Parts: sequence; structure tokens; C-alpha cells
Amino acid sequence: MDKKQITKLLKLLIRVNSLKDVDRTGWVIKGVKNAESVADHTWGVAFLTLILADPKKLNKEKLLKMTIVHDLGEIIPGDVRWEAGKKVIGSQRKKRKKELDVMKDLFGDYPNGKEYISLLKEFNEQKTPEAKFLKQVEKLEMVLQAYIYEETGRNKKSLIEFWENVEKYLEGTELESIFRELQKMRKNK
Repeated sequence: MDKKQITKLLKLLIRVNSLKDVDRTGWVIKGVKNAESVADHTWGVAFLTLILADPKKLNKEKLLKMTIVHDLGEIIPGDVRWEAGKKVIGSQRKKRKKELDVMKDLFGDYPNGKEYISLLKEFNEQKTPEAKFLKQVEKLEMVLQAYIYEETGRNKKSLIEFWENVEKYLEGTELESIFRELQKMRKNK
């Protein structure tokens, strides 16, 4: 790499690392102290994807790339909530537009940048098996985090909307059985 490429890489890495400082808004609103960051969430989603994705049904490499980039657009606008439980409370279209603009700014002139922008678009459009599976995994990771927060003393009642939201997305999917088992574990505590 020449000096110019190294400088470009370092600028990208510094910007992307700022995702570690973007708290997940839903947890903050519910009063969760030391709430996970968007980067924490992305790591959890990536691990679940690695473990749960069936390479016979899905392009696992593409899926993992999509997982890593799907929240990068939240660096500037933050983690914008557009749902609360089963209710829509904001514009998903506006959220996606802002995130896409950030991705274009991050990767617009970067090698392979078009691939990463395309992966975010694919995730947002929810038309491919990989995009649909990632949405399920993302929701499963969220409810797993809700369970962990509850296990560490957070008020179950205040986190119910996360369970309701995930049920809306996982009912009738291949990951529903994992969600249902987690619900049983929650009820038995």
C-alpha cells in the first residue's frame, strides 16, 4: 500500500470504530445502564450468523459481509428507532436514506466500496434469502440481549416491547424455535 492508500484506510478505520460509541437507543430509552453499543450488537449478530447460517441454503461469506456492514450507516445519525414493540413510531424510509448516505460517504471512493453499499441496500430491501435471514438473526440477537439484561436485574416489564417486536419478526421463521425456547427460559425464572 502506498501512503495515500494507508491514509485512506486509517481514516475509514477511525470513522468505523466510532460505532463503538453509538449506544443502542432502545436500551437507553428503557434506562439500561451501560447499554450495549451498536458495535456490540453487530458482533453478537455476526457470531449468531456464523453459528446459525446453513451454508447449503445461504452464501455464508456474503451473509457475514452483510452482517458486518449492515449497521455502519448508524455512525452519524445514531441508532434511530422506528419501531417500539409491534408499533411503527417513525419512518423506516428516512432512517434507511440517512444510513445509505453515510455508507456512500464512507465507501464511495473506497476499493470494494460499491459492494458494501450494495450489501446494505440488499439488506434493506429484504428480497434475498441472506437479507431475510440476517433480519431474523438481528432480531434474535436483540431478544437474547433483552434476556441477558433481565437476568442481570433489569425490570422485565420495561423490556417487554423487545420481546413483542421480535415475535413479530420471528413467528413462522426458521429461528422461531430458538425464540420460543428463550421465552420458556424467561418464564421459568
